[in-house]
Amino acid sequence: MKKITRAFEFNNKRVKFSKKDLNKAEVSGSASEHIHGGTYIGDRVDGKMEGEGIYNYRDGSKYVGHWKNNEMDGQGTFTWISGEKYIGEWKNDEKHGYGIYTWPDGENYVGHWENGEKCGKGIYTWSDGETYVGEWKNNMRHGEGTHTWLDGDKYIGQWKDDIREGKGMYIYADGRIEMGEFENNKFIG
Repeated sequence: MKKITRAFEFNNKRVKFSKKDLNKAEVSGSASEHIHGGTYIGDRVDGKMEGEGIYNYRDGSKYVGHWKNNEMDGQGTFTWISGEKYIGEWKNDEKHGYGIYTWPDGENYVGHWENGEKCGKGIYTWSDGETYVGEWKNNMRHGEGTHTWLDGDKYIGQWKDDIREGKGMYIYADGRIEMGEFENNKFIG
């Protein structure tokens, strides 16, 4: 009887699974079920997803990467059915560490994450070409950063909860400059 195998590549290493492994993964119970349901093919320790593996979610989304104690943990790529994609570090099933998140419309974020949110230094590029390079906290521009608009205007300075707040400099495309204090996105002097 011929043994049928399936393979995938992870970290430049080819991993093979037999048809028996594939069938076992598809019919396994709660040890293989992730919070959103689906099927897992990969390494296990004491019945838990641990090591390298692929998880195909019921909605068509897919995670390929490292697992620890039934959670995404380490390097991995998650592709949502919507076309959004995250490539980077995970911890306890959350984006955590350095990663790249892309949206189907061309927007992307390259930077640090903490507990699933943009946090730390990062670069966000909108689909129209605007960019923000700087610090983030709780998914918002927060701290020092530079936002460049499509028309050439640029703000360099402090941000708080996604608004220009504190010391900064707004440089207009026509060369005018406002430098000093900003409050609620407005120059106050």
